Amino acid sequence: MKLKAVVLAAMLLCSTSALAETIRVLGVQEALLSSKAADAFRAQMEREFAAEEKTLLDLEKQAIAARDRVQKNQGLVSDQELEQMHLQFQKAFGEYQARGESMTQRRMEKEQEFLTQMRPKLDQAIRTLIENEKIEVIVAKQATVYANTNIDITPRVIELLNKQ
Repeated sequence: MKLKAVVLAAMLLCSTSALAETIRVLGVQEALLSSKAADAFRAQMEREFAAEEKTLLDLEKQAIAARDRVQKNQGLVSDQELEQMHLQFQKAFGEYQARGESMTQRRMEKEQEFLTQMRPKLDQAIRTLIENEKIEVIVAKQATVYANTNIDITPRVIELLNKQ
């Protein structure tokens, strides 16, 4: 009976180690965001939105100044003047919010375009590794509790993305 248990345990260990040789983990987001293409995209986005971000900061300062004027002058000026200051604040704050939301929306659209553009390149890099290393299973890095760095293919995927 003990012999059967030892043989069974040996078989399980052998099959587990053979299986471990064909399983890899991959941080997809890490690979995409660590590529040279992502670095170039971030730099392009900074250049493209720099003027708009400056305008947005100026609008924020105007809204804060208008709010502060309302708070400082409460009880010191007529109700009509106070109402006028409050309207100026609401206008400045509304414009700040609208422009901020618009810029955020455009940024998200551009990021989505980048990811859509990079997806075929990522797929090609993964396919290349699957074929070259005879990988049978790739597990998302985020879904693992622990993975030995020897089975992490993220750095190699980044390298392949940078070559494309």
